[in-house]
Amino acid sequence: MQLSPLQSRLVASLGASLVLFALYVLLFSPSFASATELPINHVVRVEQPSEQLAEPPLALSDGLDISYEPEFGAFDRSIIGRATADVNTLTNNAVEKLNLSPNNTQCYIFKKSAIFSRDEVAAQDTDDKGEEHELSRRAQSKKVYISVNTCMQPTLETRSGKKKQPEQLSLYVSTSVQCPGPSKDASKMKMIEFEEGAVMYSLNTTGDVYVGITAPNVTSNYSSLYNFEIAASLDEYYHSYSPQNNSQLLWMDSDSSSALLVTRNLTQHNNETEQFMTAELPYDIYFQNNNSTSLDGLRHSVCGLRRSSQFSSIVNNKNDSISSDSITTGMTTRGPGNLPKQQFLVVGLDSSSSYSGIIVKRANSNSTSSKSKRAESSIGGGGTVFQATQFETSSGTNCKVVTNLEFCNETQYAVPGNDKKYNNTELATIYDNYAKEMYANFEKVLMQISCEAPPQSLYSLARNCDDCRRAYKNWLCTVSIPRCEDFMSNGNFSVVRNVGQAFPNGTKLPSAQRNELSKTPAFNASRNSFIDKTIKPGPYKELLPCEDICYEVVQSCPAAIGFTCPQPGFASFDVSYGRRDKRSTTPSCNYPGEARTKTSSAATVLPGLMLLGALPLMTWLAL
Repeated sequence: MQLSPLQSRLVASLGASLVLFALYVLLFSPSFASATELPINHVVRVEQPSEQLAEPPLALSDGLDISYEPEFGAFDRSIIGRATADVNTLTNNAVEKLNLSPNNTQCYIFKKSAIFSRDEVAAQDTDDKGEEHELSRRAQSKKVYISVNTCMQPTLETRSGKKKQPEQLSLYVSTSVQCPGPSKDASKMKMIEFEEGAVMYSLNTTGDVYVGITAPNVTSNYSSLYNFEIAASLDEYYHSYSPQNNSQLLWMDSDSSSALLVTRNLTQHNNETEQFMTAELPYDIYFQNNNSTSLDGLRHSVCGLRRSSQFSSIVNNKNDSISSDSITTGMTTRGPGNLPKQQFLVVGLDSSSSYSGIIVKRANSNSTSSKSKRAESSIGGGGTVFQATQFETSSGTNCKVVTNLEFCNETQYAVPGNDKKYNNTELATIYDNYAKEMYANFEKVLMQISCEAPPQSLYSLARNCDDCRRAYKNWLCTVSIPRCEDFMSNGNFSVVRNVGQAFPNGTKLPSAQRNELSKTPAFNASRNSFIDKTIKPGPYKELLPCEDICYEVVQSCPAAIGFTCPQPGFASFDVSYGRRDKRSTTPSCNYPGEARTKTSSAATVLPGLMLLGALPLMTWLAL
């Protein structure tokens, strides 16, 4: 049958359609789909193990491959899922702990999905390619803070019995090399050596950050492994250490077996004092005899200090303790400005020894909320290590550190003592009671002054009787409780006292030395007879009170009470008061709150002090 032209065209069109349909079924059938082709909105995710191994992961056998990682050029690694089998994943502000054998590298990844929010990741992945895309990625970069602390390191016992420490760990960071380390291309990564057991490094990134921790190849004579903890943060360093010129701990004083140290002011605002005094203690402290090498290579590491220091304010590794067998700590407002500080009294030290004291600022200690709990996964949760403060103990036993006195509440230093008669607490009480009795005499004199008179009848428009009481008490406590230094010390500003008396153990100075020193009358006795008769400390040296303590009384009190000060250049001044020396690295005179660690405030002299006259001190006090 012959088809019409219209029917012929219809049959041809239908045949072509059938051919096209057959080709479509043949080419796009599921059984013929390529394994490398996925719909653009399909995402493959493989979950990481939920728990961190306590030990380094065991090596997999050569023939076993438990991970599948397709090569999808269109997808970011953080979208695909997991890295290689020996790479651990970091999460924001969470610490990871691991052992590491020498000559090995442990690798980590801080994924893009953890750095950026889900919306930020989607925005970056759907941006158009080209210059506009690159500008967008740079604009969306974030800063990542990486910090690592060495908690433990191999040791080598030398013939002398001292432990020798190995080389430090190394940190490798890259945004392209998946497991950075010493064997990889150095141009594509950053290498930073640890310093005293710690390292901090920050970078800006638009994607994954890869980290490698490498242990050096030490000899087989070294025992044990390295142990470290690492954290990545988008906020600030989880672990940190302060620059070498930033010490927050001051050495107040010490004797043959104890030392008193205090932090700098925790605030400069008086209205915050109560908050700091009731809040959680901000610092932990660690001490080490400088003859010991156990802290070598770990002085910037919080976990290293905790494991290896000789003395610590932490009991059983709990951060919320306030004392231990050797250390008592608490808050005080004694010292400059009467502002809050943290004080540490450590006992059980060796005589004639040098020590290092290191404080660590606890996590979240900036908060003044009372007794807040600290979580291990928190911003800055690893704490901040500050520069070590050096201090020494004396050889003699007749100077004793006292603090926490009730009346002379600003007194916190070593005083003439006798451990055959009194312990440090008893000694403090005896001195405090003596000063209180002497102050009662002063109050009787001040009662003769019209302190409540009308302004036109007052002795001064600038000062009042309360100022006088405060200045006099300050002076009285300083001169009646002298600051003691070991008789054998080499201090340039101290004066010899009590050379004729025996030491508490019954021994005396050699006759020739005693006879020579006794030619100076001021050397034969203490400035207060009470000390020689009651305490009986034997020979010692006194760091003289600063002259401005005396002048402040003259400025603050009525002239009618007859208080005057000796004038510089006279013999009575040279054995009674000292002068501040800006050039000295140690205190040149004693003032309440004066630390042996040199501070800028030690050079401050009250204005107008040198304009005052000179006569002997009040004889009725017999000081």
